[in-house]
Amino acid sequence: MTQKLFDEGELFEFEATVLSCEQGKKCYEVTLDRSAFFPEGGGQAGDVGTLGGVRVIDTQEKGGVVYHKTDKPLEVGAKVKGVIDRAVRLRRMQNHSGEHLIMGFIHARFGYENVGFHLGKDEVTLDLNGVISYEQLLECEQQANEAIAQDRPITISYPDDKTLSTLAYRSKLENMENVRIVTIEGVDVCACCAPHLSSTGKIGVVKVLTAESYKGGTRVHILCGLDAVAEYEKKQAIVKELQRLLSAKPEKIADSVKRLLDENGELKKKLTDIANAQADSIIASLKNDGRGSFCTFTEGLDSNALRRIANEGVKLTDGIFGVFNKTEGGYSYIIASEKVALRAKAKEINTALGGKGGGSDAMIQGSITADEQAVREYFAGL
Repeated sequence: MTQKLFDEGELFEFEATVLSCEQGKKCYEVTLDRSAFFPEGGGQAGDVGTLGGVRVIDTQEKGGVVYHKTDKPLEVGAKVKGVIDRAVRLRRMQNHSGEHLIMGFIHARFGYENVGFHLGKDEVTLDLNGVISYEQLLECEQQANEAIAQDRPITISYPDDKTLSTLAYRSKLENMENVRIVTIEGVDVCACCAPHLSSTGKIGVVKVLTAESYKGGTRVHILCGLDAVAEYEKKQAIVKELQRLLSAKPEKIADSVKRLLDENGELKKKLTDIANAQADSIIASLKNDGRGSFCTFTEGLDSNALRRIANEGVKLTDGIFGVFNKTEGGYSYIIASEKVALRAKAKEINTALGGKGGGSDAMIQGSITADEQAVREYFAGL
């Protein structure tokens, strides 16, 4: 079994001896007598870095042995220097320790357990087995950030069975042996296998992003530390761009957007009224003796207006009726019939008019590239 050194979460360099090196899938799998590389587990990915200058692209564990996946082989028996990617490890520790911190306050107040945890590339998610509001989450977030300001110690321990039997701690697993306990002084006691920071001050900040209902409980999205700062900077850049586009101060952006949405709604209503009036005019102009297929042409109408025209035009024929709306590359169309099964005829129509589309037996829609004369000739021949 590999001697694991990652209890010291801030140990980024170490010396070790190569015990084995085997060819794997697109990599080499290297084992050491000791390692500070954390293998994937507990919702957290494996560490990356270098061994003897060779790149470590992933770290896994099986049967107590840590396997370092490298892009080049290492000599068995060689003494090597291991270097953990500090930026990646720090980010993960800030997020994982921050999750323990806010979870401690959630658990103390509501009694909820974290039944699912994932530390991804863009955010951290924790799944609670109970319902909690966003406002309540923000209250727990505030407590977590106050604990960060207090710089409380974070310690690792392996209690014996007797001590463990009397210890109140959070855990997703039952009947564990050699339990590793992560304690945030005065806030949380939790079984966890991952590296952690030595104090809450090093977390930097805990920020709740969003939350939603999930499997009868709540899924919470958070970011901590430098990741939270990067997220703030990204959103701040968006705010500045909105300021520029709206010529508004940050506190007035919401008002400006609401005003634009209201104006847009009014414009849409006016356009709908215009389209309906145009559709009514076209409907009134439709002439057919009730026998034979026919069509009409228009421009600038939306699909709702075209459908209204099609629904009225089809009443004037025992064949098919089509309404064609001018577009940049040809025409969009809606074709309807009460007598002809259009689903089967769609391929013939599209082939004849250079189009694509489909629908039901009663109505099909799509687009064509044929010009108006070709369309009228086609309908005249139906």
